Amino acid sequence: MALLEQKLARVDLNLLVSLSVLLKEKNVSRAAERLYLSQSAMSRTLQRLRDLFEDPLFHRTSTGIVPTEKALNIEVLLPDLLQKLESILHDEEFSPQTCDKHFSISLPSLTSHAIFLPLVQAINNEAPAVQLSEYSAKVSSNKSLESGFLDFAIHVEKPNDTAFIATSLGKVSLSIFARQTHPLAIQQKTTLADCLAYRFVELNVNEDSGVIFTNPIDSILLKQGFKRDIQLKTSQLSILVELLKSSDTLLIAPSFFANSSVYKDDLVSVYQFDQAENNMVELFLLQHKRTLNSVAHQWLRDKIQQYTLQSIIC
Repeated sequence: MALLEQKLARVDLNLLVSLSVLLKEKNVSRAAERLYLSQSAMSRTLQRLRDLFEDPLFHRTSTGIVPTEKALNIEVLLPDLLQKLESILHDEEFSPQTCDKHFSISLPSLTSHAIFLPLVQAINNEAPAVQLSEYSAKVSSNKSLESGFLDFAIHVEKPNDTAFIATSLGKVSLSIFARQTHPLAIQQKTTLADCLAYRFVELNVNEDSGVIFTNPIDSILLKQGFKRDIQLKTSQLSILVELLKSSDTLLIAPSFFANSSVYKDDLVSVYQFDQAENNMVELFLLQHKRTLNSVAHQWLRDKIQQYTLQSIIC
């Protein structure tokens, strides 16, 4: 029987890197760009992968390429494997100035301007070659963190699974926002009951089947015997803001939301929740344990914590 080393000696490990990129991009042209290859070279690489695994791996569709079942099974194993290979091939020295890694982060859209924008600006100065991708938060980020699609996620719940590390970023206070000329904006004293006489807008959170999620805002209101009348849920922050600016609808969001220069001329806080423990929402920074010993990930985790604390925690 051939030794493991003898079997692997016939395999070009660069093919696994190419497969990882193909699985992430699901597009041969974009994968070629990520790897600085021509499209023809990428196509030849894909054929070598098909020969190696004796499987088509991908099927072409009008929107790109769709992985086969075998490719999906391989995808589960690749992030951890490539992370270990990187640890073997590189020493522990890390310099932000020379780091050229790509990191992906998901976070609630209502916190994006407060957290992600200053983070990007700081990293552009300290680590100019680093690439960042931001995604809207989902009900659960576990699969994306586990697969390597995400490196970090900011969420209002921490997973029970011990494969995930949750770091508290602190608690944020809540306010109710309206357009500058809203009737409540010129009212002398506004109560929560006054606000709940109006309809609300809310950002949609992408849902995962089988995952139960209760918006912490609804839990806070329910404890006080209140419930929102939601007129519109949308995944588009720009649509939500435009509706707020042109109607009497209201939005419950973190108190720092309208501090952004993008919104402060249009929106105003008409009610602030008491900063009692049961009126605040705790944020957690989530990562999969596969990144725990990565010096680059430790550096970025510290940056996220730093700019979250500076920007939004009351």
